[in-house]
Amino acid sequence: MVDWFFDICGQSILLFLCMLPILLVWQSCTAKNQKPIYILGLLVFTFYISSLMTATGLHYFLFATPHFAPYFNFELFVDIFSCPIQYVLNILLFVPLGFLPPLLFPKYRNEKSVLLLGFCLSFMIELLQMFCMRTTDLDDLLTNIIGTLLGYWIFLVAKQQTIFHMLRHRTKYNHSTAATSLLYTLVYSVP
Repeated sequence: MVDWFFDICGQSILLFLCMLPILLVWQSCTAKNQKPIYILGLLVFTFYISSLMTATGLHYFLFATPHFAPYFNFELFVDIFSCPIQYVLNILLFVPLGFLPPLLFPKYRNEKSVLLLGFCLSFMIELLQMFCMRTTDLDDLLTNIIGTLLGYWIFLVAKQQTIFHMLRHRTKYNHSTAATSLLYTLVYSVP
């Protein structure tokens, strides 16, 4: 398990380094005078996407010849008792997708947009896994959407805990929310 983790980390870094020039060209063409914390947020999001592609096997699709070998599992929760960690990991894998886009992009600051993004990305992953000799699984689609929704709820909680929100609504500041407030205030202050 440890070897697999380090393998995924190494491949994620390699894919991130391949995606970095595209991000920098896109950023230089579309945005002017962005705050460094916003650019850091974009880099974190790009690394998340590269890690997601690596963890789901899609990086093989980009660097190798695809082989169409579909295998489908349309039975819901067929192995929830034999391998429950698979469901937990799928949920955790998509939590950042529910949190990072609303933090960085204003158009994803509503539940419908975030859920649509989570569904579309998860559906695309499941379709492309047919070309990576992996299983297309209905459970994965469902748990990925749950993870996206959970991430969006975390975003909403973080949004409610910011210093600006507390001042605007005259709520007493709680020091236990300082880290969340600082992170959210720095990144959320972008347009």
